[in-house]
Amino acid sequence: MRVYHEGGALVACKDAMLAFDKAGDRLDVSLRCITHAHADHAVMINESNILMSPETYELLRAVGYLRRSARTLEFGKTLDVKSARLTAVNAGHILGSCQYVVECDGSTLLFSGDINVYNTLVTKAAKPVNVDFMILEATYGDPSLVFPDREAIYSKIVKWICECLKDGNIPAFKAYLVGKSQELIKLVNEYLGIPVVVNDAVARVCEVYKKFGLELSYFHKSTTAGKEVLRTGECVYVSNHRSDILVDRKVKWATATGWALRYRFEFYDATFPLSSHADFKGLISHVEACAPKRVYTTHGYSKRLAKELERRGFAAMALESVGTFVPLAYEEGRA
Repeated sequence: MRVYHEGGALVACKDAMLAFDKAGDRLDVSLRCITHAHADHAVMINESNILMSPETYELLRAVGYLRRSARTLEFGKTLDVKSARLTAVNAGHILGSCQYVVECDGSTLLFSGDINVYNTLVTKAAKPVNVDFMILEATYGDPSLVFPDREAIYSKIVKWICECLKDGNIPAFKAYLVGKSQELIKLVNEYLGIPVVVNDAVARVCEVYKKFGLELSYFHKSTTAGKEVLRTGECVYVSNHRSDILVDRKVKWATATGWALRYRFEFYDATFPLSSHADFKGLISHVEACAPKRVYTTHGYSKRLAKELERRGFAAMALESVGTFVPLAYEEGRA
């Protein structure tokens, strides 16, 4: 196997060329493997040779990104692509998010895009796989980026909601359309049991989550029932964009993102470091669980994470630092 870096990871396996997410626009790509349904990863999804999980397929159709059919692969299932074999495993990031195991010529590689190694109210933790080589996205790959305990963050969100309601304000959240919005809805459902109102875009995504077994309770903002709940003020509002809610009471806005650890969000009444990514400790623990011979980090804090992995005894380097061609097994003379 060989790895190329062209805006992302390309993996060559004899006669097969596999592209992951937004990696280079090449005519010789045998298959483009989409890891999940966030727009920054699903930028070439209307090509003819794409692969994703069934959940990702439904989510991309719900948000209007996907305009054609696509090949799907369930978790734990395998697919032969010329001389390579692919297996999809859970990445824990959002519904349907995949890691891909590539087997070729006696070697194994795990491509881990955005992952989360912690259980949440809406996802199960990423599955580690013992492999020879690993490509890992390093979004939160700096040692300073360590999240508080998730239950503690949930508790702070609940406390803020209760304070807003006590003061006669409607608590509202601007959150990612896919993943974070559903986690916030589930949090209110489980911890508070009060109504949640969502905009139409969030509702369409929630329908996909419900189709795949997650129970969510909410009202559509545009329906008569949703408007009545908003009028009472005894509810939580969740949207993927910040907009006016036409009600006769004050609205307090919050956002939930892992970047609240590092940046200030001055135009919000509250921010919470709730992330669907693994933090620095989570990324390290995932590599330790997979125990690869070599790790290539990419995106985000890739160089910093590679250096930290080297300190822990792993052979690691940032994929962006090594040019456009990397023979994976060069240290064993099998390149």
